[in-house]
Amino acid sequence: MKQAYRGVIAALMLMICAAWAASAAESAPVAQVRAAIDEASPVFANKQIPPQEKDKQLRTIAEKYFDFGYMAKSAMGTHWKSLTPAQRKEIVPAVEDYVLATYLTTFQQNTVEAASHALKDDPKYDDPETVAVPSEVHLAMVQDPLQVTYMLHKTGGKWMLYDIVVDNVSTLGNYREQFNKIINADGFDKLLAGLKSKNLPRV
Repeated sequence: MKQAYRGVIAALMLMICAAWAASAAESAPVAQVRAAIDEASPVFANKQIPPQEKDKQLRTIAEKYFDFGYMAKSAMGTHWKSLTPAQRKEIVPAVEDYVLATYLTTFQQNTVEAASHALKDDPKYDDPETVAVPSEVHLAMVQDPLQVTYMLHKTGGKWMLYDIVVDNVSTLGNYREQFNKIINADGFDKLLAGLKSKNLPRV
């Protein structure tokens, strides 16, 4: 009888461990997004940091959590295939600089704090290596909550951010559309110059 009880207890323990492991794996992307927000939050909060130093710290955090290489490739769309190795090498840091200058560093502290409290532990997997982490951000200056979705993909065994979708508008999608129009109208060099100057031409 004791053997039977031990068998039941062992089976229950295995089930609990399996359920815990599954839950931990499912929450990994959410934990990654939260870690990025929580790491950036004190940088935004510290008003004693000079702007140049703040940008440097935010860049270090962003490079830890965002896959800028993947973002650049995706933003270039079908044009990526036609780029030379030298052009690809140039475009990735240019896209990173542009994103940091025009997007990440524009967040205010209250926005970051709101984002931290808005995450939902309900990731949606498009496939085993692509996931959407939803959130609903409430801001005092906006009447309706913002539906913000963080897109991540797994690379090198780690979840990395590559897009932020706000009310169904994809940041990466906007870049792709803008880059495509500039390249089609004026060529790759015009796009690269615009990215490097942080002032893309209007199209």
